[in-house]
Amino acid sequence: MKKILGVIVAVLFIAAASTVFAVGPGGYGPGPKGFGYGRGIDLSKEQMDKMWQIRERFNTDTSSLRYELFQKRGELRTLYSDPKASDAAILAKEKEVDTLRQKMHDRMVRFKLEQRKVYTPEQLQKLAESGYGPGFGGGRGGRGGGRGLGPCGRF
Repeated sequence: MKKILGVIVAVLFIAAASTVFAVGPGGYGPGPKGFGYGRGIDLSKEQMDKMWQIRERFNTDTSSLRYELFQKRGELRTLYSDPKASDAAILAKEKEVDTLRQKMHDRMVRFKLEQRKVYTPEQLQKLAESGYGPGFGGGRGGRGGGRGLGPCGRF
């Protein structure tokens, strides 16, 4: 029994450790191109520090909003699965979720505008030419995702 438990623990450990390596270079966080904020855009150390500070401030400022949105989505899922829930209750909860999404979207736009101020005009031009820019890309997980800046996973 102890042997089987030991094997299971070892397999789980290896599986968890392999996810760290699956991201690869340039995946999440600071990298040689500067946070993955754009392909071919080399940010200075000062710019990377500013971007990091902006991101941390955004994450801190939106933490309660993201949590509330998470809670409301859960409540909405519960309502949809409840055969006794009325249409009015579901619509009201949808409206609450939409209001929170709009607040989150507004904060995201301000976040992107703040980041935009960190780039030089030449860097902004390179971003425009490459098709990337602040907030563009498919980042997920709330912490950058390499190519995108999606702290809440949906933006």
